[in-house]
Amino acid sequence: MKRQRYGDYHCSQRGFILQDTLSFNHHELEQKLHAADAEGGASEAQGLLAGIICAGGKSEPALWLAHLLGENTLSAAANEISEQLTSLHTDILRQFNDDAFGFNLILPDDDTPLSARTEALSQWCGGFLYGLALGGIREDAEMPANVSEVMKDFYEISHARFAYETTDDADEAAYMEIAEYVRMSVLLLHEELQPLSTSTRLQ
Repeated sequence: MKRQRYGDYHCSQRGFILQDTLSFNHHELEQKLHAADAEGGASEAQGLLAGIICAGGKSEPALWLAHLLGENTLSAAANEISEQLTSLHTDILRQFNDDAFGFNLILPDDDTPLSARTEALSQWCGGFLYGLALGGIREDAEMPANVSEVMKDFYEISHARFAYETTDDADEAAYMEIAEYVRMSVLLLHEELQPLSTSTRLQ
């Protein structure tokens, strides 16, 4: 894996990401989404919800549930995961309001092959960008330079594909650095996007 730098981020002394929130585990959420024949996985789902919240939009749950579950909304498994996703939405809001920067990405644990973890991170960023759109942020909206840079980085990460024959400590460190950059950048976007005027939003 080629080591990449995104923006001016440097790893914080607090360490890197925690892969699960206090209430949600990637593996369990992934299984429940799969059981409901969902069109997206756990990382994409959290990214989507985080994007909607950062956009400050009033996207109804029915809209993002339809995106994640498609037409599979009537089964018992779909009802269960719908409740889980609604709780996840609330959990993200709580974390965004944590003054200790308590927001954590839902990603596979460290025992998962690095290729699967990088794919999940790509899906997270793709879900986040789609969530911004669902929340009403126009693609052509004028943004502060730091916000535009982060959104460009997220787009690049969402389209990145990594192939590993072998992995080493440098690959692991690069993945962790990018994941932590994503985590901290989401907190930045949440703070920066809230005061945006309605002129930047879909009418």
